[in-house]
Amino acid sequence: MKKIHSLILVLGVALLAAAAPPRPAAGFNFSDWQVSTGELDWNYQSGAFSTPGHVHLTRTGSDIQADRANGNTKTKQAYLSGHVSLHDNNGVLTNFGGASKSKPATLTCDNLQIDGVTKIYTATGSVHFTQGGSYVTADRAIMNGFSHDLHLYGHVTLHQ
Repeated sequence: MKKIHSLILVLGVALLAAAAPPRPAAGFNFSDWQVSTGELDWNYQSGAFSTPGHVHLTRTGSDIQADRANGNTKTKQAYLSGHVSLHDNNGVLTNFGGASKSKPATLTCDNLQIDGVTKIYTATGSVHFTQGGSYVTADRAIMNGFSHDLHLYGHVTLHQ
């Protein structure tokens, strides 16, 4: 009888856990980005952070997703890695397509380093940038968030 009560208790706890609402995502601000993730390790005093799981950064008109990130909120430095995808819905990062009006752009890469102070974005590993009907591949790309310049390095291939 004791085993039956224990089994019922274990099943009841399992059912309650399965029925519990999902935990809200952890979040914080980084430079001008709002960061959300399922798990966050953060040292309040030093500013060092790590998101061992999927991370999503958003700001008006843009978003970035990656498998994980680490960095420092005080120095405004971040390193995103694994299936990094940056979407610029307003086309303000650069006007690569050459049109008189900026078009939405997407940058994908293996790693993205963000300097939140200088607004320099350094993409490395399988870099692919698309805007309008044009796209380019390269080993590395550096985008300046102030001047909207895009510089490409290593095995650059332009497709228009």
